[in-house]
Amino acid sequence: MRLRALLLTTLVTLGPGTVDAAGSGNPANDRLVALAPADRAKALAKTIGHGCVGTSAFAMGVVDTAKWKSLAYWSVQCKDGRSFAIQIAPDPKAPWAVADCRVLAANGKECFKKF
Repeated sequence: MRLRALLLTTLVTLGPGTVDAAGSGNPANDRLVALAPADRAKALAKTIGHGCVGTSAFAMGVVDTAKWKSLAYWSVQCKDGRSFAIQIAPDPKAPWAVADCRVLAANGKECFKKF
């Protein structure tokens, strides 16, 4: 739950200060960018779990601010219609945060949108 709160807080406060996905300073993100689209969706869906079979993945952006440097955000569409946002920290030991896009929408944020 704490990770979801961090994801939501970070998405709510994002604005200017993003970088392109490749060469982002976030190794996991850079590996995802290098994958074929279907493999990206599959890898991210595996992280989500809960029976999600990824059909598409969308790179929302990578944050480049002093407080949130190199946090990468992706959206994933599941075969069953659900969708999720994933926050990927640059530290490979840090857990990834996952939030249901319906929760983000209820708080005024959108998945599948560049920031």
